Formats: sequence, structure tokens, C-alpha cells
Amino acid sequence: MNTKETKINYFSLIKRLYKSSKQEENEEMYFQEVFENLRKIKSLSKFNRTYDLKGNKFCLLDNLTLNDKTCYGYFKSARNEFRPKLIDRKTLVERNNPKFKSEGDIEKTHFLIKQDSTGEVILFLEHNHFGITINNFINYVQTFSKSLDAKNNVPTRYKIVFAIIAKHNFLTELEHMQRAKLAEVYIDKQLLGNDALNFSEKIVQIKQDVKLTVKADLKSDLTKFGVDIFNKFNGKTDVGINRIRIYGVDENGNSSFVDTSFMGKVDFVNANLNEDTGETISGDFLNDLVNISENF
Repeated sequence: MNTKETKINYFSLIKRLYKSSKQEENEEMYFQEVFENLRKIKSLSKFNRTYDLKGNKFCLLDNLTLNDKTCYGYFKSARNEFRPKLIDRKTLVERNNPKFKSEGDIEKTHFLIKQDSTGEVILFLEHNHFGITINNFINYVQTFSKSLDAKNNVPTRYKIVFAIIAKHNFLTELEHMQRAKLAEVYIDKQLLGNDALNFSEKIVQIKQDVKLTVKADLKSDLTKFGVDIFNKFNGKTDVGINRIRIYGVDENGNSSFVDTSFMGKVDFVNANLNEDTGETISGDFLNDLVNISENF
């Protein structure tokens, strides 16, 4: 059977309550309502639980299994308005695509959520470049959670955020640098079309990440900038920052760098693929997620 090595990322799900006039800061707690909220979302009709993403994409929670303080399933997503011709690998013959413009190829993104003994809510999310991202997941859950809460007269002055569960600490590694000289901040291409830059919205052909390079003046240091930009990046879904890499010199005078894409805890599974469609076999993949979560 054909297999594909697939990355699993780890996140902590957090509910941030907006502060009142009498509070000095926002209150945060583990997002333990996620299990019940996902159950309610799944009970909606397919149309009512479908969510529009950027770039003519849409997604919906398509499969969900709930156990005691654990749930797992997958989202389906697709990109419509994209119907190029098809070309045969063996003959190189091209033909018109029979899809409707409202149709798109299905991509599945599998997940598992568990609440551990401390009450922390941990998300194990498949990394699927063509599926949904952690930001898509958070925005989907928050949108439907607030809608459900509003209908039941439950306060909606909150925001769902995530924290990366790290194998190393980015800030600690950054502080070990004697001097940070250059920072690369990878921002979402959608920012090119915002009010500040006002570029054309037709940016589908541009890579997803746009690299912003920040250089320190001679003998100056970017460590504080690195700390500030990381604090904006970590757990935020609306700032458009996807990755940070900072180059510098370590305590021994050697060139080094730290990168947020290396800091997140990950696992890999060999996903079994359907021989006819090439899709991941969901039952096998979800069993792998269960095994990973039990050993976490």
C-alpha cells in the first residue's frame, strides 16, 4: 500500500476573555467548551456548518467522534473557481476539465483534541499544505462558537487563540544570541491587499508567504524586535505573521539562527493512501492520532 509521511503539529487551545473596565488585563483559560461546541457544530446541516476561507476556498467539519475528554475527526476543504485543463501523465494529451466552477478537489485535514489531567486542551493537527491551517481551524471554531453562544444568550466577549507547544523555547534560544543582526518575517500574501498596501487582490499566483527582511544598523541589536514580533506571532490568528527567522551571533561568536518553524513540537506518521484516489485513508490516520495522543 502506498504511504505518505505526514506531519502532526501540537497546539494548546485557549479562551481569552476580554477585560472589563475594572480589570487590568484579559483573563485566559483552557478552551474546554470546544468538545461540546464541536458536537453542536456537527449537528448543523452541511450548508450551515460551511465556512468561507480566503482565496475562493471553503471548509466544513465533516467527521467527528466524541469520547470522554477527547474528540477526533476531519475537515473537508476545497478551492472553487479554478478549472484548468487536465493533462495525461502517460500520453500528455490535454482535455477540458469536466468540473463545474463551483466544484473543487476535496482536501481532508485530520485532527484530535484531548483534555489532559491538568485541564489543558491540546490539539493534534495534521499539516496539509492544501487543507486548512491552524488559523483556519481557530477562526472556524470561534465563528461558530460565538454564533451558538449568542443564540443561547451566552456572553461572546472572548477570543479563541492558540499557543504553540514547543520542543524548544524560541525566546530562550533568541536570548542566547550575543547579537541578533537580521530578521526575516514571513507574512501572509493577503496583507498585500489590505488598506495599508492596497495591492491588487488578484494575488493567487503569488506564494502564500511574503518575506519581510529587517536588518540591524551597524553594531545595533534586533533582540528586542525579535521578542516583540514573536509575542505578536504566538497565538495570534489575525496579524498575518506565519513564521519568524532571526540570524545572529551566538555566545561563542558563531553564526546562528532561530526559526519558529523548528520550534513547534511535531510528530510524523506514515499515512496509508487510497490506491484509486491517492487520498489519505481517514480511519487509519485517526487511529495513528489516537496512538500519538495516548503517548503524549
